[in-house]
Amino acid sequence: MNTASRGLLSLLVIGCLSACSGENAEKSAAGAVSKAVELAKGAATGVGKGVDDGRKASTSADGAQIVTNGAELRAALNGKVLEATPAEGSVRVTLGFENAGAAPVRVTELDSLNNVTALDKDGYACTTQTVEREFTVPAKAKLKVDASFSCSGKNVPATVRVFDVEYAVATQS
Repeated sequence: MNTASRGLLSLLVIGCLSACSGENAEKSAAGAVSKAVELAKGAATGVGKGVDDGRKASTSADGAQIVTNGAELRAALNGKVLEATPAEGSVRVTLGFENAGAAPVRVTELDSLNNVTALDKDGYACTTQTVEREFTVPAKAKLKVDASFSCSGKNVPATVRVFDVEYAVATQS
């Protein structure tokens, strides 16, 4: 919470408490803090959305199309799981993405909000251990992208989800 938010919160709490006592003071303080938290969360969400909208509205230095959700991913790239390799305590998954378009495609925000996860055969989520923040597939090219997961008690996940797009992991024989 920044200094301005703390100052606003302090003023709200002091104002509420000076006019109340006992149970009313508790309710007033709780309400003021609740509103301050709601305001801070809304501002943070707005900043994130503004950054996304700004990136999409302006042309990137390399002319890349920016992808931040499943619908955009499906429209811009073809993807599949190329390989899933068990290692000590984790599984390294290599995804392949193909860009048939004339401009590069940059897929962003992969490291936040569980935007990349793996699911076992029963649909339980595996813990994402490593994933790139973003990647760019050049125009008319393919790119391999690695991620690692820990699936408790399972060797290999059944599916890898990027945003809401699911890619099946081939079973190993």
